[in-house]
Amino acid sequence: MRAGRGQRGGAWVRTGGAPGFTLIEMVLIIVIAAIAILPLSMLFANSSIHSSDARNATLAAQLAQAKMEEMTADKNSPARGFSYLVAANYPAESPVAAFSGYSRSVSFAPDSTYDGVTFRTVSVTVTCANIPAVTVTTWFTNY
Repeated sequence: MRAGRGQRGGAWVRTGGAPGFTLIEMVLIIVIAAIAILPLSMLFANSSIHSSDARNATLAAQLAQAKMEEMTADKNSPARGFSYLVAANYPAESPVAAFSGYSRSVSFAPDSTYDGVTFRTVSVTVTCANIPAVTVTTWFTNY
């Protein structure tokens, strides 16, 4: 019997050939896989790049909150109090100690009074490369 294709019962069937894929089928599988892998690799690369941006933004928010907590402690301290919360006591930090690449600044708006209570608007801004500036704002009152 000769190997090849033959007609049996009106349908073409493989007779005697080895099972498996042909060279053309293998080439097509490789081409399709290569086309599918390229966008997936770009997705993973992009995700990797942006995960460091998220880490930087989280750290910037933590640094801003830490400075705000320091000022809250100063305001509540019997030795310092509300009058200590002025720009001269909180100079800009560039870089922030132990966090090279991050800069932090504190800004004070003019005092306001409402119902006999004086309050001061304070903002802490932290900047880092590749992310927008992170700003935390609060009000301190003098009562």
